Order: sequence, then C-alpha cells, then structure tokens
Amino acid sequence: MLETTRKAVATFPRLSIEALAVVGTTSTFGWLLAHDLIQPIAVYLLEIFLAF
Repeated sequence: MLETTRKAVATFPRLSIEALAVVGTTSTFGWLLAHDLIQPIAVYLLEIFLAF
C-alpha cells in the first residue's frame, strides 16, 4: 500500500510556478475588470504593451 501511494505521488502532474502565476494574474485582472475596479488608463496601457 505504501508503494502504491509513492507511485501515485511520483506520477502526480505538478503545475509550474509560471503557470500558476499566469492563471492568478489573469483571473485577478479579469475580476477587477468585471467589477469596474480598474482604471481605464491601465487597460489602455496594457493594450499598448501587448501590441508590441
């Protein structure tokens, strides 16, 4: 039983820190945007940043 648990833990897919950061940042920005808690200038600057 202990070997089965070790194999399950060893094969468990691990999320990278970068993926978690992307999901967290995107969801936070989306939540702020949905609740009108972000300034329009921030959206404009983000659009400019992503354009280049």
